[in-house]
Amino acid sequence: MRVTFLVPGNFPPTTGAIVYDNRLAGALRDLGHETTIIPIAGQHPLPDDAARASAAAVLAEHSGGDALIIIDGFCLYAFDGLGAGLGRAIGLVHHPISGEPNLPDAERTVFAAAEARLIPSLRRVLVPSADVAARIATLHACVDVLAPGMPDVGRSAGSGGPSCHLIAVGSLIPRKGHDVVLRALAGLPDLDWRLTLIGDGGIDPVHATTLYALAESLGIAARVTFAGSCGGDEMENFWRSADIFVSGSDHEGYGMAVAEAVRRGIPLAVTTGAAATDVIPATCSAVVPPRDYVQLTKALRRLVFSTPLRRALSDAAWDAGRALPTWQDQANRFVDLATSD
Repeated sequence: MRVTFLVPGNFPPTTGAIVYDNRLAGALRDLGHETTIIPIAGQHPLPDDAARASAAAVLAEHSGGDALIIIDGFCLYAFDGLGAGLGRAIGLVHHPISGEPNLPDAERTVFAAAEARLIPSLRRVLVPSADVAARIATLHACVDVLAPGMPDVGRSAGSGGPSCHLIAVGSLIPRKGHDVVLRALAGLPDLDWRLTLIGDGGIDPVHATTLYALAESLGIAARVTFAGSCGGDEMENFWRSADIFVSGSDHEGYGMAVAEAVRRGIPLAVTTGAAATDVIPATCSAVVPPRDYVQLTKALRRLVFSTPLRRALSDAAWDAGRALPTWQDQANRFVDLATSD
């Protein structure tokens, strides 16, 4: 089988959606399928003229071939108005943009209208969680859940030092709730902790700047490292040395970083918006409502203070992580879904 992925060209390679696309493509390649990834130029998810032109050109070039076309949901909006050419394509909708919290009403209306036109025109829609499936169930009769796979990794060792090392993973955009994490940790001046915040600051530079300033104003800048966009060995080192994974996210379609933390046996201190409901095991998690940094402070105090508690939650996370699917599992499921009627 030949599979062509169409992805937003302006998204950094460490963005969750792009990681999903690349890892699924790689797993399919390992199964012997021919995969190609084509970036759609321009701005996404709210497309500009360059994005629309790129989408039209790529679809015209590839819609007549024998390759299965997969359109990443974050660049799907650039295909609005292209009609019948979408009938052979499968949409990979990480989450509908119209459901983003704090989205201006005018933009929400534009995205919702585009989704109502685009999603029904696709041959099939794949989503990462049952939560997302429920959100678009009225728009498409054929919606299947294809959760992200997990890498085959060992258990994180933790920092091994007196200072508790927390990591937060996600682009520096408002929805990720990094401000909530910073405010929560500011309430623990008496405990020995340090935070590494891993995420691209170039998507929303204004918000990134407010986060840097917030850390300074809270008096915790010396304890916080903004590591930027990381991958490869650098990211692996952060995972290995993490004692706690923390997230203040308002909303995620799935929560790949949360799932990977569980897979590695890292205790969680997260909001209910940090991942789909079936991704956060209660046995290894301290879970609070979105935006509630006071409750997150209380949860973190227990975890940072108590090494035995962290060890117990780590054991529970490691056990829960064994049940998460691998990318090979999900590539096989993808083939079954893509070849079914």
